[in-house]
Amino acid sequence: MENQTNEIVPAPMEEEKTITLRKPVKIGDIIYDHLDLREPTAKELADATKAGNDIEVAIALISRIAKVPRTVGEQLCQRDLKEASSFFDRFNMEPPPTPETLSQN
Repeated sequence: MENQTNEIVPAPMEEEKTITLRKPVKIGDIIYDHLDLREPTAKELADATKAGNDIEVAIALISRIAKVPRTVGEQLCQRDLKEASSFFDRFNMEPPPTPETLSQN
């Protein structure tokens, strides 16, 4: 994205996202066909990182933030898990690039 002076301006970060599941998950009589995600809080991140590896962290965040049973996260197909995980990864501790930092690369 460029502004009127042809500088590269980062796109605004999406704070919420609904993921339509490629393979809906059925638990009992309930079918989960989407996940409503948002930016995690510091406490949610801290709690999730206690889960272990990156996949366990993603499952913990999905369960907590999308308000679905943990089993839903455990039964997601790889592409749906990756999409959700990529959404959460955008909120890492590094600040988003600015025109100044982009021009330094």
